[in-house]
Amino acid sequence: MNYVLAHEKLHSIRQDHLLIHWTHLTNDQQQHLLEQIHALDLKVFHTQKELLQHKQPDTLSYEPFSSYGYAGGNPDSFELGKELLSMGEVGCLIVAGGQGTRLRINGPKGMFPVTLMKKKSLFALLAHKVIAAEKLTINQLPIAIMTSPANHDQTVDFFKSHNFFGLKSEQVSFFQQAVLPALDNKGNLFLETISSIAEGPDGNGSALSEFIKKGIWEKWSKKGIKSVNFIQVDNALADPFDAELIGYHHLHQADVTIKCTERNSPSENVGMIVSVNGKPQVVEYTEMNPQERASSLHRCANLSMFCLSMKFIKSLEHYQMPLHLAHKSVRYLDKHGLTEQAPEPNAWKYEKFIFDILPAAKKVEALLYPREHCFAPLKNLSGKDSLATVQESLQNRDREIFASITGNEPATKHFELAQDFYYPTKELLKKWLGKELPDKDYIEPWETYENWISWRWKLGILSRIAARWKRI
Repeated sequence: MNYVLAHEKLHSIRQDHLLIHWTHLTNDQQQHLLEQIHALDLKVFHTQKELLQHKQPDTLSYEPFSSYGYAGGNPDSFELGKELLSMGEVGCLIVAGGQGTRLRINGPKGMFPVTLMKKKSLFALLAHKVIAAEKLTINQLPIAIMTSPANHDQTVDFFKSHNFFGLKSEQVSFFQQAVLPALDNKGNLFLETISSIAEGPDGNGSALSEFIKKGIWEKWSKKGIKSVNFIQVDNALADPFDAELIGYHHLHQADVTIKCTERNSPSENVGMIVSVNGKPQVVEYTEMNPQERASSLHRCANLSMFCLSMKFIKSLEHYQMPLHLAHKSVRYLDKHGLTEQAPEPNAWKYEKFIFDILPAAKKVEALLYPREHCFAPLKNLSGKDSLATVQESLQNRDREIFASITGNEPATKHFELAQDFYYPTKELLKKWLGKELPDKDYIEPWETYENWISWRWKLGILSRIAARWKRI
């Protein structure tokens, strides 16, 4: 695309003000702006404007959603899930496109250190969960991480600089989500810098289509992956390979199984699972009318955690997802040509949400978990959903896990468990039964690394045998 074509395209939608600084741009800056204009989808832009101009408050009434099971009471599901993991039929898709702006870090949110003693980052914590799950299942478990254009390179470099936190590089796939332009309060595109149109990631709803487009679905399908666990990186208690959820999903032959929890209160800022014409859907709290939101009948909160069948994911390749509006404080170019951060919401961002796949599913199941077992989001520097609340949740869960394995309540002190305790092998359970909490800040399951080396060696041998067997 050249200047003439770019001007014609923008003029057709009355947005040629984006070229106002053209003559002051360097060649590289001009090229960048042309690329953004070339990528601009006019059909999507008109949809964005239409949604902004005709946004209506929700006046719908929803039926309560009550068709769910309870986590913790499904030993058959857990054993089946563990078997499926051991057979190499499960992968995990991790959404990690966010920046740590509110946490005051210059980089991906996944780089933020969260654990109490070791100060493991969210990325490291997740990687160590995967490694612990591999020890239980004796099988290499694949993960895919969706980044955004703003944090992709930093994310990949972070993993490489830490030797993938003990994972094998070939078991980790990275891919980027798409972006959408922001609109100002009048419904116009605007500049963030003199050579960049303001835009942002298009939401976690694009994860599945990009997962297919980037070839990861095909790669995993060839490996025999049948189910995908979907989690978000900023949830420190997220389980990348939840055996009970995976087994429950398989037992019920579902397209989607929702991992949910109970709402704290009718005023909690969380999406709610409701029923529409007998089918489950999720409605964002910002889009639900106050009367419906206040109803205690809507019990289940959406946590953006799902187990999905690979066949269902493939069926969504061309599925058109709706856009959702959010009024945000966005960086913009002021009249002096300087980039400023707006102190108050000044623009509308558009996102696709993963839960909008539910209407496309033929069979949806749900499993209700205690919140303290699965949800500790890191959103803010202080107050609610901050490092302090996340670390408190991690500590409480560590104490509960230690007590369940040993039969003894741990002493009142701060400590951190290795993730092996969350995926305990028979050997670990036998070793720790009846033990008191050691006088250490960080509790590892074994005194030496002999067992660690042993299981990695066994895993390598078994993986090679499995690969040879598949070829036969």
